[in-house]
Amino acid sequence: MKKKLLPVMGLLAVGLLGCVHHDRTKDSIQNKTYIVTMTGIDSLQLHMSLSEVEKILQAKVPLKHIGNGGYNDTIPVKFKGIDMMLYLDGDSATTSTLRGIETSSMACKTAAGIGTASDKMSVINAYPDNLKYVAPEYDVYPNRSRTKSAVAVMDTLESRAMVFHIVNKKVVSVEVQSFYEFY
Repeated sequence: MKKKLLPVMGLLAVGLLGCVHHDRTKDSIQNKTYIVTMTGIDSLQLHMSLSEVEKILQAKVPLKHIGNGGYNDTIPVKFKGIDMMLYLDGDSATTSTLRGIETSSMACKTAAGIGTASDKMSVINAYPDNLKYVAPEYDVYPNRSRTKSAVAVMDTLESRAMVFHIVNKKVVSVEVQSFYEFY
């Protein structure tokens, strides 16, 4: 009986060790934090050229409108395994620059710890010295949403902002953009 049980126990132990190792790897990826600032998210920074963005992403960014008569493109990308939306402006691929970045990943947080799932008042209270623009969003204009809003925390010197998109008083995505229209 002991001879038959020993191989089964060995296989069970190897299987359990494999699961533990896998979970540790998964946890280390999930516990990584990418810092959101007024200038960008991690190494993706506002006003980078398209070629600089592609170098960081290690991938070609396909433009649909820029260079085809349009001036703006909104491109979904993966950055270090995180889903992000890049907002680009320019006349051509060579003149395109990064004007905004948005993500709903919980791995992206500000230095104050604000990110997806933070509550609206935490966003407002985390930046006492910054100009803030708190606004409702619209379900269909001119009907304001009862559940959606945005809080823009602004840098008045450089006209940049972190915009926290909120649904039911919780952050659902964080965006970094230049905001010239508030002045």
